[in-house]
Amino acid sequence: MSERKDSGHIRSTGNFLFCLVISLALNLQGLIPAAIALILYLWLGFPPLWIFFTLAGIWFFIILIQLLVIRWAASRPSIPPASNKNPYSSKGYVPGGSQNSSSFAENQSDEKQNLSEKE
Repeated sequence: MSERKDSGHIRSTGNFLFCLVISLALNLQGLIPAAIALILYLWLGFPPLWIFFTLAGIWFFIILIQLLVIRWAASRPSIPPASNKNPYSSKGYVPGGSQNSSSFAENQSDEKQNLSEKE
């Protein structure tokens, strides 16, 4: 456990069961089809009661799978950022060419010579 803390991994302090209960409470709209099936069963006797339990179970397992995927993704070690290889965003680059001013001046003189030769 200490090696995970040393490697920069943030240890989760949340309880999975608590997070599951909160997630179920926040996603109660997923129970609407099961509630409709239960109301129809109690009122009309149709559809069978097992359809209510099936719909409620599907809703529960979807929430459970989502939480397990989030927990798995959070447990993966973080990837350190790669080095910056873009020359225009590196430390030494100054817009306007102060770093490359000698090559800029050479290019300017070459262009003037080419223009004078054409005339």
